[in-house]
Amino acid sequence: MARGKSAATPAGGVDAQKSTSPDVTPPSSPQPAHHHDGDASSDSETYSPRVDRSHPQLIPLPKAEGVGYPVTAEPLPDLPEYTWQEVARHNTPASCWVYIGTKVYDITPWLDRHPGGRQVLLLAAGRDCTDLFISYHPFTELPGKMLAKFCVGQVCTTEFPQYQPDTGFYTELRKEVGEFFRENKLDSKDPTPGMVRLAGMMVACAVTFSLMIYSCTQEWSFAVQFLAALAFGMAQALPLFHMMHDASHCAIGHTEGWWAVVGRFTLDWFAGASMNSWHNQHILGHHVYTNVLGIDPDLPMAKTGSFRRVTHHQKWNAGYRLQHIYLLFLYGLSALKFRIEDVTDLLIFKKVGPIRMNDIDNREVLSQVLSKTFWLLWRFILPVFYFGVGAGRLLVLSLVVEFVTGYFLNFNFQISHISPLCEFTDGEQPAVPKEWAQSQLATTLDYAHDSPIVRFFNGALNFQSVHHLFPAVSQYHYPALAPIVKRVAAKHGVRFNYVGTLGEAFRLHLQHLYVLGVDHVLHSH
Repeated sequence: MARGKSAATPAGGVDAQKSTSPDVTPPSSPQPAHHHDGDASSDSETYSPRVDRSHPQLIPLPKAEGVGYPVTAEPLPDLPEYTWQEVARHNTPASCWVYIGTKVYDITPWLDRHPGGRQVLLLAAGRDCTDLFISYHPFTELPGKMLAKFCVGQVCTTEFPQYQPDTGFYTELRKEVGEFFRENKLDSKDPTPGMVRLAGMMVACAVTFSLMIYSCTQEWSFAVQFLAALAFGMAQALPLFHMMHDASHCAIGHTEGWWAVVGRFTLDWFAGASMNSWHNQHILGHHVYTNVLGIDPDLPMAKTGSFRRVTHHQKWNAGYRLQHIYLLFLYGLSALKFRIEDVTDLLIFKKVGPIRMNDIDNREVLSQVLSKTFWLLWRFILPVFYFGVGAGRLLVLSLVVEFVTGYFLNFNFQISHISPLCEFTDGEQPAVPKEWAQSQLATTLDYAHDSPIVRFFNGALNFQSVHHLFPAVSQYHYPALAPIVKRVAAKHGVRFNYVGTLGEAFRLHLQHLYVLGVDHVLHSH
């Protein structure tokens, strides 16, 4: 419940002034919840927040939710306090709250006026948006100023550990990158390069898929059918690396329509997966809590019980000795796994790893059902019942396709973060020891910046550090931004992890798996 004063908390955690990060600029002294920054908004009305814990639309949390992490800073005067669980229950269109730093904002009135649309806000509803907010508004201070009038209180606990406040690195980096776009008159979200590539990629997918089906109807040799399946598997991954990935990060075009149409076409309708599930796993989980054990959904969720050991925070057992061999096979199953989990996580378990998944409306459920049905129709039903492809043969070739796509995707994701050059954080700590932007560089590995071939086939994921620092910027700008990131990082004494070739990045990944798989770990992050 709300309180006037906070219970004593241990020192040494997240600074209260984190809420004063550059894009979140509160007044010089704490203001009451009804304060209105008249110069920060085009709206003239005074906003009176609704603080109502008995709201009929609030969603009860799962019983297993933990107590969270303490806010170790002194409470701000004149602001009521809420636990993270109280904020989390305001996760619907009827009542949408978020917290940034330590301040809680009721952004319900802003849902239909948000330039980026309401869906991204509903995705973030009831959560800690401290680092999401600034990384998705990197080149402007206006959104932070506009938030002030929506403040309704402060949190006394957080759902996950928070990062340390920015000491200047990310502030300067955002300024320099923003100046690059302004001086060169470039659109950071220009959709043109991606749409041109997408057209070619979809042609490649159509040709390779048609060849696979035609080779079956003509009873060509299995070798030809197998090669066609391999080619289609690689072709299927390309739209996901490029336009789907950018659309999921709001990095193509400036409206919700761009992100929804392009993202859902490539992932839901073409690939048969779910943008809803991907948003929760990738945007809310991985990109905020990169390499934080127990929170990043791309890592094991506990120190014991996983089939892989990727950080020294996990306990070793003899089963890990061969992980550098068997994981290379399991990577290929990730596409199949994701298509199953996007249903079970969203509709049954309501979680992906530790990340809570807000309920979706009936229209979203219908969209997911229709897209899955459409995918099954063109991938399986039509080939078997209209073109006469044998069901058994199609199943075998489809497994080849999905293995290639899954391996291609997962391999590129893994080498960028699971490496001896990358750091890992224990999610049980009361706070992450680094600031968010510095942590993004510490937990990522860049490679082969000079290779346009690598850049094309992995959607510029070889510029992983740039992507994590500026997720809402189109990947086609990454080569120009990398030198800026390197220069500012060097100025602030922040390490930039880089190796020259894809082969070296792959070798380091295998080395990491091998070293952490043996019982005597002589490996320190």
